[in-house]
Parts: sequence; structure tokens; C-alpha cells
Amino acid sequence: MDKLIDNTDLQIIEQLRKNSRITMKELGEKVFLTGQATKNRVERLQDLGIVERYTINTNCPAFGYNVHALFHVDIDFGKKSELVKFIKKASSHILHCYLSDSNTKMHIDAHFKSIEETEEFKAYLARFGTCHTHIINKEIRGTHPADE
Repeated sequence: MDKLIDNTDLQIIEQLRKNSRITMKELGEKVFLTGQATKNRVERLQDLGIVERYTINTNCPAFGYNVHALFHVDIDFGKKSELVKFIKKASSHILHCYLSDSNTKMHIDAHFKSIEETEEFKAYLARFGTCHTHIINKEIRGTHPADE
């Protein structure tokens, strides 16, 4: 994969991570290319599957989701498919969900309006295995470092 992309491609990716709404002209100025050359590189990165989508970050507390929690579930034998089905249908307050360790552990990153709502979610997850919850006090660095 490293031979498919160069330093300019890496700079383009970093700029898109900071602001996916940037114009090709502005992006080109930042990486010292013309707007058209930049557009061609971005399209190539998309064709290679390196750039998959353009998305937004939301400020969950700004619209009432003040509790940020991480859940770690040790999934009971035979309950994985039911848990995955539940997560796929669950509310949009789930930001990320990962399976790890031979698909026997699930990690969920979610926001809630209250501690009570968080506890209800944890109680439901306990139907699928042992659940550990961590309430987040402060984010140090997110996946999209726009302000760095």
C-alpha cells in the first residue's frame, strides 16, 4: 500500500481529515498542486479505497447527549449474532462499535442524555454477557483532529 501513495497523498488525507468540505482549489494550495491535480489525486484515493466517505463530527452535548460512555462486553457463547443485530438496530447515539479478540468482545462508544439512560443500556447489554462501563470525563484527542 505504501507504494501506492506518496507524501502529497498523505498531506491530502490529513487536510481532508481536518475539513472534508474544503474546496479542491483550497486543498491544492495547501499541498502545492492545482485544483485539478488535487481533484485527480482525491479521486484516485477514492478508487483505491483509501478515502471511503466524507462525514461530520457532532457535538453531542450541544443537543442534549451529555453522558459519554464506553462499554466493554465479554459476549456469552452463542449470543454474538443477537447482540450484533441489536447494535445495528440501536439508536444513532452509538458512535462506534467494534468486535475484538476472536469476536468474543464488543466495544461500544455511545452518548446518552442521562446516567439513567446509560444504566438502562448497560442493563440491556448484560443480557448478552458481562458488561463493563466507563464514563468519559474528557476527550483528549478524537479521530478527526480538526483543531490540532
